Amino acid sequence: MSAALRDIGSELGAQLALPITYVVTAFLSIALYNVIELTFILFLTFKRRKGLYFWSFVVASVGIAIYSIGFVLKDFNLVAVSLSYLYVTFIVLGWCAMVTGQSMVLYSRLHLVVRHHFLLRFVLAMIICDAILLQIPTTILCYGTNSPASATFAVPYAIYERIQVTVFFVQESIISGVYIFETFKLLRSESPILEETHREAARRLLLHLIIMNIIVLVLDVAIVVLQFIGRYALQTVIKGFIYSVKLKLEFNILNQLVAFVYHPHMLNSGSPEEGTSSRNLWEASPQAEQGAVSSSDQSRAHRRYCAWAMVAHRVRREFAMSGEQKASGIRRAARRQMGSVDMAQNRV
Repeated sequence: MSAALRDIGSELGAQLALPITYVVTAFLSIALYNVIELTFILFLTFKRRKGLYFWSFVVASVGIAIYSIGFVLKDFNLVAVSLSYLYVTFIVLGWCAMVTGQSMVLYSRLHLVVRHHFLLRFVLAMIICDAILLQIPTTILCYGTNSPASATFAVPYAIYERIQVTVFFVQESIISGVYIFETFKLLRSESPILEETHREAARRLLLHLIIMNIIVLVLDVAIVVLQFIGRYALQTVIKGFIYSVKLKLEFNILNQLVAFVYHPHMLNSGSPEEGTSSRNLWEASPQAEQGAVSSSDQSRAHRRYCAWAMVAHRVRREFAMSGEQKASGIRRAARRQMGSVDMAQNRV
């Protein structure tokens, strides 16, 4: 393999330096701990264990665990070279579930801030196409690099590894960029929609969503940098750690976003953390969401209709009702006044 494409730790039976093994141990341990913590939180949080968001989170969490176990077997040479396909299978399956699962976690809550169906379909199509075009060739090359014919596959694998890391970085940057852009739009337009008591809590929550996506982008940049400088062993183990951190960040902020969109009264205190008990978040079933609009509008409501529009509809309906009540009150007062005038005339 040429010096420019030499990835330290990618070769079959590679021996890592002692300082690198310390780093590998630390990051893999933290990644596995985060997975265990996320698993407990996930199954204690969801009352209804179904839906794209729940299963995407399960797949991504399990993928991180399998991926980390595969690199424990590989980097510490716990499996004989003749059985290299065992740890390669762990790595490949875990990597596919981890990367695509994490993107699907973000996609599953994207409709909360995006009201354009075309954009949602574009993001989903991008995730599916990248999974097919990048993960299948990478899987083949990874098996080849860890086979007796590793010399033949080493350079193509190094090249394609850089391509897939870059493209997945672009994919997640696009999703995060959509979140940031649409959230900025909500920040500028939420004042006529939200009640005064909810406005400050909404602004703080949406700013947290923007900050979370910026942190995710910075973490992804670290993966790309390590890949292009040829630090394969560090890049692969840090990737598991970074994806576990991203899942924890997304789990927290996306739950708060769901709580606010479907239960804005829970944020009256002005703090997104208060009143957002995860045990009560998932009562927002499709029926509960549709209950926010009138019966005449339910037949026309699309399942992915933006919940912010529902909030606006409720506010407009309340204003309309209050206007009708004022008008009826004026009419009643006018009748009473006319009645009193008639009585005075009759007396005369």
